[in-house]
Amino acid sequence: MCSLATISLATFWASLLLTLGVRALARRWGVVDRPDGRRKLHDRPIPLWGGVAVYGATAIGLLALWLRNPANAELSDLSAMWLLSAGFVCLFGSLDDLFDLSSRVKLALQVVSVSPIVLMGHYVDRLVVFGCPIELGWLGVPLTVLWLVGCINALNLLDGMDGLASIIGLAALIIIGAIAAGEGHGHVALMALAMASSLSGFLIYNLPPASVFLGDSGSMVIGLSLGLFGIEGNLKTTATLAITAPAVVMTLPMFDICAAVVRRKLTGRRLDAPDRLHIHHRLLDRGWTPWQVLCLIGAVCLLTGAAAAAATIFRRDALAWIAAVSLIVLMIRLRLFGYEEFALAKGALVRARRACFRFLLNLLPWRRNVAAAMSERSAAAGPMEEPPTPLLWDVLLRNVRPWNIRQVEFLESQNEHARRMRWTDPSLTALDRCRWSISVSLPGEGPNGCELRVSSVEPIVEGRHLDVLTTLLKTFGAHFAAHADELFGATLDAETHRQPQRKAA
Repeated sequence: MCSLATISLATFWASLLLTLGVRALARRWGVVDRPDGRRKLHDRPIPLWGGVAVYGATAIGLLALWLRNPANAELSDLSAMWLLSAGFVCLFGSLDDLFDLSSRVKLALQVVSVSPIVLMGHYVDRLVVFGCPIELGWLGVPLTVLWLVGCINALNLLDGMDGLASIIGLAALIIIGAIAAGEGHGHVALMALAMASSLSGFLIYNLPPASVFLGDSGSMVIGLSLGLFGIEGNLKTTATLAITAPAVVMTLPMFDICAAVVRRKLTGRRLDAPDRLHIHHRLLDRGWTPWQVLCLIGAVCLLTGAAAAAATIFRRDALAWIAAVSLIVLMIRLRLFGYEEFALAKGALVRARRACFRFLLNLLPWRRNVAAAMSERSAAAGPMEEPPTPLLWDVLLRNVRPWNIRQVEFLESQNEHARRMRWTDPSLTALDRCRWSISVSLPGEGPNGCELRVSSVEPIVEGRHLDVLTTLLKTFGAHFAAHADELFGATLDAETHRQPQRKAA
């Protein structure tokens, strides 16, 4: 019988050869990722369908494992289920690489692809968190589907740079396999080993500068595999899952997808709208090289995986959660990723708290007396020149302080007119001369165009990266552009002189 080392080596070489064949076929049929100068910055068209090679090589490895031990019923059952679900994902992912399916169709197909897993009884009906069991009952079915679809999309969103999704998948598979072996789930460890060997062979062609991309056919297969193996490798008993290890192993991909949802929702864009604001994009925009980004993200994934493994070994769930939360806080504090999304979420929470307070106040029986008293006070004080500024404008002004910004201006250009929102530091005099400024242009509603500009009369502060400031302006500017009428519909504080004006274009 073949040893595990021999099977791993055979899977590795199968991946190498299949990748060569798939690359040539994709190039011949025109299934390539073309640069667009905005999100796709590679210098030439790159073939897709690398996921087909990964799936095919993994299937060969699983077949060799089954021939090595045909009596292993758990391995046979899980392998058949993975081949069915992952094969369907790989199929419609390949079609998406070719025809660019809509996001709704992709989501529906993702749900269909994970349905065999649930129908075959592999769903969670009890969670164990910090040693406490939580009965889910029938809720376990939709939660299992949500977890698997979330993992699929998390890896799909992160597949935006040479080798990134492959590195994350390889690191996570190594950790999940080690945890599964320690928990007595040898069949899961063997499957993780087979897929890790397949990804290792594909990485030879996918590392920067890549000659072939995974495409949706590969990133979604990796995401499904991580979600499925993470569940199966941490089961305490049948359908009872210790949630800590799989959740912490997936900390970085899930943090990225949560940040994308917050960013797009609070800036008024569709949830499926693509952007160049994911973690790898942020690091590249700061001047990092692709190899530096790969090393950092790979190290982060190994760190969270090590924390999950240690928590599993020592039965200390708190250890893994502390490591995961500390990592997220550190990334936000260092403004590597998530800082702008955190500011947007904080502003939304403050608005929600104020709205809730006003709602509760209106329920009180003496609300009419309070309203009358406020009206009398306003009348006695005379007409206000300008009511309060929109909250997110104030949040933006606070967040640009580290760059010594002395003027912030938002301009919306219309057909014949332009609307302008401007804040100027009251200490600024007519003799002060602008040293530097940064502006970002954004599409507005309909034919309108918008621009958000900041200026300073002081030298650039050393160590304050201007790419971080640019990302900040893009994030807030997208919200202002989507809600321009709301922004200009409210006048602003009299002492800050931020009254919007209309002028001829």
